[in-house]
Amino acid sequence: RAAPQPPDGPEPPPEPAQPVFTRYWLHGKGPAPAGNVPVAVHLSPGRLALAGPGDAAGEAALRLTVACGTASASGAVELDAGGQLRLEPAGPLRYDLAPLGHACWDLTVRALPGARGGRHFVTARITGHGQVFEDAAMVSVGEPAPPALDLPLDELFPLYEADQQKLAAELDLALLTPELRLPPGGRGGIALRLRNATASQVRGEAQLVSPLGSWAEVLPWTQGFTAEPGAEVTVRATVAAAATARPGQHWWALVKVMYFGRVRYSEPASITITGG
Repeated sequence: RAAPQPPDGPEPPPEPAQPVFTRYWLHGKGPAPAGNVPVAVHLSPGRLALAGPGDAAGEAALRLTVACGTASASGAVELDAGGQLRLEPAGPLRYDLAPLGHACWDLTVRALPGARGGRHFVTARITGHGQVFEDAAMVSVGEPAPPALDLPLDELFPLYEADQQKLAAELDLALLTPELRLPPGGRGGIALRLRNATASQVRGEAQLVSPLGSWAEVLPWTQGFTAEPGAEVTVRATVAAAATARPGQHWWALVKVMYFGRVRYSEPASITITGG
């Protein structure tokens, strides 16, 4: 069950994009999500490397923690390792916390026989206060671990650059509407295609970013998305020009994509008010 409602008033409405990523600061979102994350779930470390099934380095350790604020909380953590990794224990894992309490578990993650090489995600979820809270750890199979930062710079830089290129390749972004021309009172759409190149389902949030003064013209301003391994999904936002918009007005808009502690930005779309 969800944690009891605090006694000081009604709960705020939930975040529009679910699940809520509990390490929200990695998404550059500023203040904490609605409700201030009354119960948090974390997996650490956030990144692991497995040599592959059957190898001596074919397993690694994860630490799972759940913590609450000033209200007690109880429920269960749902774990998801996808179909190619195995977690022990597999969950669900029950917790019953006093105010300001926490619980932790040591997990082992292994690659199953035939596991696809590349990047997988292990996730942990809890439900409470009308929202779903989630954290994720990236588990690479058959890829090297991230380079040690104490290497000499001439050795570190090419390794770091290659690692960043693999990170950028996890989710491919293609802006389908680079230009939008609208008359006063007109409506149009901005579309972004996402292709998931990882070996796991990816869940995230796509937020349209534009200059102050244009926000009222955009709907929705943010939305959740889910992309299966190897699949493409398209997220769309509607731009509605005000009837009083001045012909010749011009601004930009781009899509900020956030998932599992990563942040990506699309190319900007050009928006112009026509007529006059």
